[in-house]
Amino acid sequence: MGETTILSWDRPWNRGRTAALLLLALLPNVLGMINLTTPWGFKIHTFQAAIFLAAAVLGPWGGLVSGLAGSLWAALVMANPWLLVGNGILGFCTGLFVRRGFSLLPAVWLAFSIQLLWLIPTDYFLAGLSGAFIRELILALLLSHTCWALVVAPLREPLRRWLA
Repeated sequence: MGETTILSWDRPWNRGRTAALLLLALLPNVLGMINLTTPWGFKIHTFQAAIFLAAAVLGPWGGLVSGLAGSLWAALVMANPWLLVGNGILGFCTGLFVRRGFSLLPAVWLAFSIQLLWLIPTDYFLAGLSGAFIRELILALLLSHTCWALVVAPLREPLRRWLA
């Protein structure tokens, strides 16, 4: 038997795991069409839920695939192709931190702090967004990431067992 590393797929691929990866890569595009308006004037994005679930269940590579493929709709609608890489970073790092033993919420927060190293300069210099808008975006993303990490966390183990 080969050794598994932190970056490897932890189980052999089967139809169920392949179907789950495809679903979790496509689902964020559907969820990307849904934004929840808050009383504070900003919107909570929903597509991260599938990215976090893919990262938690399938590891860093599952999170990366879900983050990249799942951001296609948002990148097209917002005319911001840098979203693809940013959400790929978010998914990969979330999966990496979960594999390192972090529970999902701290893993998401750590991954988001790394994603910000990409998000802030690309949104400001390449997408031309204002500093004020980016500050509000960071707050909205932190709240939505926290919300979806809390929603997804209890689903991790049942889904892992089902896909085994």
